[in-house]
Amino acid sequence: MDTVYVKSDRAVKEFEQGNRTLSLKHRQLLIMVNGRRTSSQIAQAINSEQAIQMLADLEKLGYLINANLARQAIKHKETQTTQLKSVELSHDHLVFIKTFLAEEAQLQLGIMSRDIEQRVASVQNADELKSCVSRWHMAIRESRNGRTVADKLMERLAHLMANPPQENPLRAQ
Repeated sequence: MDTVYVKSDRAVKEFEQGNRTLSLKHRQLLIMVNGRRTSSQIAQAINSEQAIQMLADLEKLGYLINANLARQAIKHKETQTTQLKSVELSHDHLVFIKTFLAEEAQLQLGIMSRDIEQRVASVQNADELKSCVSRWHMAIRESRNGRTVADKLMERLAHLMANPPQENPLRAQ
C-alpha cells in the first residue's frame, strides 16, 4: 500500500537541533518526505528497495505521520477548538476546568507540569483559557505517556466545558 507521510515535530527537531540520532539513509528519507510523495515515489527516487520499510520504521519511531491520519487529527482538533470557543464560563465552571487541567497535567507530566500548572492558575477568563488549553494539550501530546491519551483528554475537556458541574447539594447547606 502506498502511503503519503508528513514529518512529525520530532523529525523537524532532528534537523533543527542537529541531534543526528538517525543514520544518513534515514535522514535522506526524511528530507524526501513532503506530504505529497508516496512511499513508492520516494523509494524510486533514492533507488532503494528498503526505503518503504525504512519509512515504516520512521513512522513507528515517531518521525513520520501518515498524512491521512494527520489531516483527520487536524479536523478533529479544529472541531474541538470550535466547541471550546463557543462556551461562556461562570466563575465556578472556570475553576472546575482549571482544576481538571492542573490535575491532568500533573498526572501526565509529573514534575514537568509546573509551567503548565502556573499558566492554568493565572487564567482569568474563557479567552485566556483557550490559549492555555492549547499549550496544555500540546505538552501532554508531546510527552511520552500522554501521547496515547491526549485526544481522549481533549474530548473529556470539551464535554466538561459544554456541561457545567452540578451544584453539590451538601455544599449549599
